[in-house]
Amino acid sequence: MPHVHGYRLTPPHQPFHEINRILTLAITAGIAGTSLHAAPTPPSAAQWEAALTARQQRADLLRDELKALDARIESRIDVIVDALRTIGDSKDSRTKVARMKEQTIEALKKNIGYFQTKRAALQEEMRRPTLRLTDEQKRKGIAVFDERIEKRVAQILAVQKSLPVHKDYERYKVTGSNYVGTTYAVNKDHRQNQRVTSYTNSQRKEIEEGLRRSIARIEQQNRAAKAQNAPAEEIAKNDALLAERRKQLAAALTPTGTATRAIGQKEALDLDKALQTASAELRNDFTTLFARYSAYLQELSH
Repeated sequence: MPHVHGYRLTPPHQPFHEINRILTLAITAGIAGTSLHAAPTPPSAAQWEAALTARQQRADLLRDELKALDARIESRIDVIVDALRTIGDSKDSRTKVARMKEQTIEALKKNIGYFQTKRAALQEEMRRPTLRLTDEQKRKGIAVFDERIEKRVAQILAVQKSLPVHKDYERYKVTGSNYVGTTYAVNKDHRQNQRVTSYTNSQRKEIEEGLRRSIARIEQQNRAAKAQNAPAEEIAKNDALLAERRKQLAAALTPTGTATRAIGQKEALDLDKALQTASAELRNDFTTLFARYSAYLQELSH
């Protein structure tokens, strides 16, 4: 019998594999919280039913929170967009309103990016599932993100159409005459129009390029779908979206702006302050929204 420092490796008459078996049983029993002599009692049907009900209630609660938060976010964005699209800069406010519109358009673009990321994750789930969700649940989620993306595009275009366009003001205007003849001064309307349109033309160009990229992406998706013999419904949906993007691009290229009310510097400053506060609150709401969304998917999966 082998020894180590005076101790036996195995007790007499007890083979090593038997000790190994007993140790395994002891570890298993310890983890399960039961004794070696009593097997754990499997959950009853009532316990399973109670656990399932609790999970369902948790999922329902998260879903209701998502809907309420989403409705609040959408309502606030609608108010901001509607307010901005009806006002414009004056010689007093210079480019204050134009800058607010630019910031809002950039925020809406980022919002689209978030939705596209979540949509892509659900599309990947359709191909390589990691969550126990039904295909119908995934399709509904994709449809919601599609709806939000299209709404943001429409809101961006609404703000874009309210950006000032170039007007043919005379550079100088007659102010009177003196002994040497007619006197002229720089036309302030011309200067203001030049100031604002030079500021907003780059934003308008970015929107147009974004629409062109979207058109190219949808065309590529359609070619791939047709090559893979995708369902006719999917191809028809892409065709409809492609037609809508081309229509939006044509509207964006049309050099006509929405009629706006020119506001003064004080009103512009007050509005800018309110917009900054609303934007900070919306960022927090979006962070909460996507956290609730991730938790909701996990609950549905469980």
